Amino acid sequence: MSSMPDALSINPFVEKTYQDTYALLVSIRDYISGSMQEEAEGLEAPDQLRLTRELSCMTRDLTDAMAWLMLQKAIEAGELSQEDANAEPAGNLGDKTEEPDVVEDAEGLMRLPITVRSLIDRSRRTCALVRQLATDSRKSGN
Repeated sequence: MSSMPDALSINPFVEKTYQDTYALLVSIRDYISGSMQEEAEGLEAPDQLRLTRELSCMTRDLTDAMAWLMLQKAIEAGELSQEDANAEPAGNLGDKTEEPDVVEDAEGLMRLPITVRSLIDRSRRTCALVRQLATDSRKSGN
């Protein structure tokens, strides 16, 4: 049984992205358990639904990103072979631009609280980065 190497032996880019993704998930959790309810009460029903949908989508997408990042860390730590990792489902990092609902109307998003808009922006940038890492990894054969 091999021990987990320290964080310095893990690809620093994967490790930093993992830490950032984790911190973003914690921020979303804190928002949901904190000020979300109060802010949602000030929204009209369609915007309350949009708020819930956006938080759900962010959580799903970031969880998929975390799954892929955790696999990369396990490969680098020697806990999992690349072949075994390829056989394991690591979230759905597919091209999100194919989803018809990805193109949001800017006006609708602008009615959401600034905290949520910030989380949406951070989430989309993080997920795009992880999708690019996954694409680059597949192209390089890793």
